[in-house]
Amino acid sequence: MNRTLVELAHAMLMAADLPEFLWEPAVVHATYLRNLSYTKPRAKMTPYQLWNGRKPNVAHLREFGAPIWVLLQGQQVQRKMLPKSQRKAYIRYNEGSKSIMYYNAATRNILTSRNFRFLSKADPSPPEELGIQLSAPLEGENGPPYEGELEDGTRSTAPETRTGNPRKRKAQVNIDPREPRRTRGIHKDYRYLHDPFPDEKKAGMLCVAKEQAFSTIQAFNVIPGDDCHSLKEACASPDWPEWEKAIQTKLEQLRWMGTWKLVNKPVGAVPIANKWVFTKKRNKEGVLTKYKARLVTKGCAQCLGHDYLKTHSPVMQLETIRAILAIAPTRKLHIQQMDIKGAYLNGMLKERVYMQQPEGFTDGTGQVCLLIKTLYGLKQAGREWNSELDTKLRRCGYARLHSDPCTYILRIGEEFAIITVWVDDLLLFAMTIRLMNKMKSDIKAEWEVTDLGEPSKIVGIEITMSKDSIAISQRRYIESILKKEGLERANPVGMPLDPNTPLEPNPEGNEGNRSNSFARLLGELQFIANATRPDIAYAVNRLAAYTANPSLQHVGALKCILRYLSGTRTHGIVYKALPEEPDFFYGYVDASYGNADDCKSISGYVFLAGNGAITWSSRKQVSIVLSSTEAEYVVLSEAA
Repeated sequence: MNRTLVELAHAMLMAADLPEFLWEPAVVHATYLRNLSYTKPRAKMTPYQLWNGRKPNVAHLREFGAPIWVLLQGQQVQRKMLPKSQRKAYIRYNEGSKSIMYYNAATRNILTSRNFRFLSKADPSPPEELGIQLSAPLEGENGPPYEGELEDGTRSTAPETRTGNPRKRKAQVNIDPREPRRTRGIHKDYRYLHDPFPDEKKAGMLCVAKEQAFSTIQAFNVIPGDDCHSLKEACASPDWPEWEKAIQTKLEQLRWMGTWKLVNKPVGAVPIANKWVFTKKRNKEGVLTKYKARLVTKGCAQCLGHDYLKTHSPVMQLETIRAILAIAPTRKLHIQQMDIKGAYLNGMLKERVYMQQPEGFTDGTGQVCLLIKTLYGLKQAGREWNSELDTKLRRCGYARLHSDPCTYILRIGEEFAIITVWVDDLLLFAMTIRLMNKMKSDIKAEWEVTDLGEPSKIVGIEITMSKDSIAISQRRYIESILKKEGLERANPVGMPLDPNTPLEPNPEGNEGNRSNSFARLLGELQFIANATRPDIAYAVNRLAAYTANPSLQHVGALKCILRYLSGTRTHGIVYKALPEEPDFFYGYVDASYGNADDCKSISGYVFLAGNGAITWSSRKQVSIVLSSTEAEYVVLSEAA
């Protein structure tokens, strides 16, 4: 019985997308349902009926976590034009008080209310119950309240259309899935209940969201609204001839590399769907350089333990590339950039995975693709490509850094060369031209690559090289964010945050910005702060503390950062050639004691090389300290 209840509770939490700490009320709700359900030993009587001697009334049953609208009461500030109810998550029903318990996500508390309605925003009135024979309460039994029932027992006066016998109502077209209904006589094939793609066309965009997000993080050279999001959209665009050439080029590459072979579909196999992803590649000046089409599998349909085992794959740390760029002017290093074509297509697939034929380019035979090599979108694709890259570079004599698994060093006498890897983008550093040519030969002997010459952009960071210095910035990326937010002509300000306006948490009861725009924009600014702009690191991390419930004040502070970036969009970090001295690398640390809402101190540090910052941080300390001296020791430990 314990396992039965725990598995029921786990399923309810997962289906309702509720936090894990609600396991206790979930188990209580599961127990309550079991007591009202039939069991195998006594198929004609429920445990409730055996104990109480009467049939239970199940009209009040609702799904755990179902949306429920609760009347707002006890507000300190009454405003006539504000909503009088808020949507919460239903937890369980209290029989004694005829009330319900609900979960308040803003305060993370479980509360009780007698003033509630099971309505969604789209339903003007409660949907009628369908095909269920409700047993009337026996004599002396107080039935639970119906939807919209008031505290004094009267029913709501919401208009309803009643025709004929209310116990024999016909099902309406719009059915509320949370309403109880008759399921007897409906046979379901439980083998397909976990199929995440019952309708491939409807699930098309959902399954590649992560792959498109990864592609954006990988390049950061895409202008918003500049790409096609489906094959149908690409066919209708004026650039379809260019997109068609890109698709044919990709298909030819997949055939040449032997990515799959066509086989008859095995019995019981569920081939993974795929989708075309289109991107216009631009350089740091924003000039269109390439139309790129990529075939992406819907890896979210893969099953752990069957289609894949491990997925972890490392990426290059930004601190590593900044440190090497800071050393390059002083050591007079030669720098080149290379791109590996179809990097993920080089990984060998260990599992047996079937895929549908490419979208829009099937041969009509009904055969499926048995994948031999990895494709973009597979959960293990990054791991297999990194394993392939590591094996071949080690075979050529390159040593892998322990501090950064995506950085390799080759030493020949007193000379050295460095390769940094970000998925398929490589930066090559060498002391001599001869060593640079050797690195390029080693890489071209293993993979098909594009030699890009001197680097101009890597991981969304624009690189400007001169004789005695290297500068990095993100002007194009900042301009794309400003254009998307409509602030490209905003009046600039002198500081990221206004020192005269203290930031405060959103008071309870005030409705904050519930859209994802705040978190999305904050994530974009976080990337800028982590890559090239330490001057906004404190402001971004300060606002990150209010992501769960941002107020209008926090949104205004976020726009203040954008106005600051509007006036400093060309700013970046410059690394200069300096004589190698013992203090070539140096840093500063500091702490602000008790400078946060929860009395935690703020740690800040920055380390420099070549007169430019290579690593920095500004964040809240984990623990509460008792003095400013202790706060200083904590930040020293974090920076060490």
